[in-house]
Amino acid sequence: MLSHTTGAAAAALTLLPPPLPAARRHQLTACRASAEAERLLSDASAKYNGGDRMGALRLWEQALQQNPTQEQRLASLYNAACVHASFGDLELAQIPLKEAIFAGLDFQAALAQQDERFVKLKASAQVLIQLRRFNEQVLKAKAAGPAAPPSFAAGRAAAAAGIGGGSTRRGSGGRGGLGGVNLNQDMSEVLSTDAEGIDASIAGIVKRVVVLLLALSLFGTALFYLGLKYAFPDSPY
Repeated sequence: MLSHTTGAAAAALTLLPPPLPAARRHQLTACRASAEAERLLSDASAKYNGGDRMGALRLWEQALQQNPTQEQRLASLYNAACVHASFGDLELAQIPLKEAIFAGLDFQAALAQQDERFVKLKASAQVLIQLRRFNEQVLKAKAAGPAAPPSFAAGRAAAAAGIGGGSTRRGSGGRGGLGGVNLNQDMSEVLSTDAEGIDASIAGIVKRVVVLLLALSLFGTALFYLGLKYAFPDSPY
């Protein structure tokens, strides 16, 4: 009886499939992950096109955590940048866009939606111009061999903590700098067209207004007497 039971167990074991090699298991895991990333990309695009941009952004962020393929990663990063750009938040848009460019994104091809995974950039003309300029600056810096930028998740965490989300700062001048700006920080200073060195306090504004009024008064007085001089040449004034 015991030998019969042992024989049956041995026969059952022989029917079990052999264990998969580690490489094969890793491949299957990656396939399942990329399939999940593809599903998230599709759902996010539907939300974005339907007007739920923040919902789409959350799904693209989830896709980046699913061991996506290179194409899926580039699409997720670029699409995340499109969401921020659509709100006019150039600084946050730069974070995923910079990572995507360093990873090999063709920005012009993405704008043209040559891959259906890329969504349409819905932003103002000024934002689009600045993003094009940003792309050119990053490509030049990439060609010079700078260090890779921080990941999208790290960049968002830094922006949320206020480490570069609301103000422009000078770069440290380290390796990978571009025109005095550290590529590992926000590059909005490269694109900024605001005047520097202007006192933005209330007292400074009042002072400039007073000076302007005085200058206009003097200019107006001079024009008044000049007009009298030409209109009434015999006038003592």
